[in-house]
Amino acid sequence: MPTPSPSTAPLNATLPATYALSLLSLMLERGQPEADVLAGTQLSREQLQDQRAQIGAWQYAVLLGNAMKLDGDHSLAYELGLRSQVTKHGFVGFGLISCATLREAIEFSERYFRARVPAFTNVLSVVGDEVVIELRETIPLGPQRDFVMDLVVVELCSLFAKVLGMDPAVSGWLSEIGVPHAEPAAYARYRDRLPRFHFHQKAVEIRFPARLLDEPIATADPVSVQLAIERCEQEISRQEAASGTRGLVLQHLVCRDGRYPDVGDVAAALHLSERTLKRRLQDEGTSFQALLDRVRQRDAQQLLANPALAIKQVAEAVGYSDPANFARAFAKWTGLSPREWRTQSGGRIGFVANGKNAGAIPGPN
Repeated sequence: MPTPSPSTAPLNATLPATYALSLLSLMLERGQPEADVLAGTQLSREQLQDQRAQIGAWQYAVLLGNAMKLDGDHSLAYELGLRSQVTKHGFVGFGLISCATLREAIEFSERYFRARVPAFTNVLSVVGDEVVIELRETIPLGPQRDFVMDLVVVELCSLFAKVLGMDPAVSGWLSEIGVPHAEPAAYARYRDRLPRFHFHQKAVEIRFPARLLDEPIATADPVSVQLAIERCEQEISRQEAASGTRGLVLQHLVCRDGRYPDVGDVAAALHLSERTLKRRLQDEGTSFQALLDRVRQRDAQQLLANPALAIKQVAEAVGYSDPANFARAFAKWTGLSPREWRTQSGGRIGFVANGKNAGAIPGPN
């Protein structure tokens, strides 16, 4: 998925090279010279063809800027979105098609797509018999905003249709899209291939029937979901390890003998005063307690997914000697009791997004 312009993209942000390869391939198909498309990116086609490679967000932003200058047609956003394949997203895509229902796939994407491309956040609500997902940028997208938003919403609609095994060319689209900008000239040429767009709206939204949330996914496999979760968590851990003070703190938040390090322990390990550590975390938009809660929630959910462990054992393993205190903390994190979470997850999904139906756009917690 797209990222911000070079002036706003975080210097250390990365995303899978396969996203850039899709854009390059379409530009070559449209007759644009490879050297012109890649100009200024310090990238080659061979680098982008490496399924494991990551590139800088700034490199994708330069690539996107080149494409828009060379092509100048908004249809590029529609075409990229329509062509998106589940396999393009690696283990995230593998996890999506392995979930039991669309609801679970959306919860999965809430954590792992947003962790891969932290340019968006979202608010999901059910209004009557419709699900409404509102997309909001977390990083200013500048003059590329309309293009990027159209690419993202079309790609998401296309992606989830594929996950459900639907072919909109045969059955039609069940989703609709709202965007704040005016209708681009290219839309008329793509109208019959796209979900219905509503222009001049107050927000960027995707709407679809609420009944689809519990539609079964034919390729569901709980073992594969857990494998995808493990691989995605490894990727997130690598990203966090390179994310400044926040990442360094997360590396030290490991529970040993039923106890996590406190702020003094971590500050000493990092050769900082407590005051300096707290200030640096505040500058990065977080706090020691928020990171500790996140780690405890993650560890608790992974342990609860094992039905052989009693809830009291899980509580003790994440530092709570009193199961009642653990239950209160867990409900604050997820909106559910540990027992309710275990029942609802069925041991399949190692996460819950605040105890509610989550959205489908990438970004950090």
